[in-house]
Amino acid sequence: MYAKSNPSDARANNRRLLFRLLFPDRQLSRADLCKETGLSRATATDVTGEMIDDGLLRELGSGKRDGRGKPGTLLAIDTDVLRLVCIDLSRPYVMTGAVMDLRARIVERRERVLDDGDRVDLDDVLSLVGQMIRLAGSGLVGIGVAVPGVVSGAGRVISSSNLGWDDVELRDMLEGEFSLPVRVDNDANAALLADRFLGHGNPNCLLVQITRGIGASVLLNDEFVDGDDHAAGEIGHVVIDPNGPACTCGKRGCLETYVSAIALRDRIRRDPNRRADILAEAGARLGGALAMPASLLNLHDIAVYGPPDIVGETLLNACDETVNSLSRNDYQSGMRVRRCELGDDATLRGQAVSVLREIVGRRGLSAAASS
Repeated sequence: MYAKSNPSDARANNRRLLFRLLFPDRQLSRADLCKETGLSRATATDVTGEMIDDGLLRELGSGKRDGRGKPGTLLAIDTDVLRLVCIDLSRPYVMTGAVMDLRARIVERRERVLDDGDRVDLDDVLSLVGQMIRLAGSGLVGIGVAVPGVVSGAGRVISSSNLGWDDVELRDMLEGEFSLPVRVDNDANAALLADRFLGHGNPNCLLVQITRGIGASVLLNDEFVDGDDHAAGEIGHVVIDPNGPACTCGKRGCLETYVSAIALRDRIRRDPNRRADILAEAGARLGGALAMPASLLNLHDIAVYGPPDIVGETLLNACDETVNSLSRNDYQSGMRVRRCELGDDATLRGQAVSVLREIVGRRGLSAAASS
């Protein structure tokens, strides 16, 4: 059975399409948008006018003359009207909240130190969201939360060992409390969105996040690979050496015991003269672990996100050399291993992108924000 087409779906898709072409900082005329999308001039004019009314886009001055005709008015993302609130729960010992504009830039930022290390109380999350909402003022149109762990498409935190959470309906809880659209995502997915749309990422990309643990995220044709249990990318506790060191999960030789920032800093602290060797060994082990999935999915772009004292040239070069040596063949071009260069705020900014992907198709955003 085929679903009947819905004109409102087409309009929402057109809004998303036009927003994506302009995001984050392109300036295009309506004629340019028509050329790049294939939309008719009437459709582009109608949809962009609606998006201007909603506070998503704004008109700038005239662009360069193209031929004999009158130069078109340039359009860009409007950063003055609407706001997002995003929360990053992925970092140890601190919760970070931010008010963001529609280019995923931070307008206001606050941090709360966690008294119990990594453990996060839900009331503290609600309190931080409330604080950021008050800072945002009028024009708030969405909330995003990045969580380390397994998150369902409906915003349920299935499991987060770092936070001490299991089966937490976080999206429903926040929407019920604040009456705003909410996106809850895995933190590695958020970092990959930032790398894709604000950095140097590609529609087909694998991102590895090295922090207190290690996780991954995969985009194929700009769509996330989630897996049957929403646990795609949970690679930290895959065993790479059955005779390796004991892991907190109860197994031995998990990838996390060799490549996490905590494990590597501990090894370097105990033997600082071998820092380069330790990082090179970690890069080689990571490359060995990634060779199979990257080849299976025919990926050429691997980004590594993590602290600069760990994710530097030594680790990256060793990873690049290993993953290419193990997967090289006559019919696939080589893989590129690179550093994600968006800094500590990549997860926050990527979460803002996730919220934008959720809400830009909705009409009446500006009116809803002021109500």
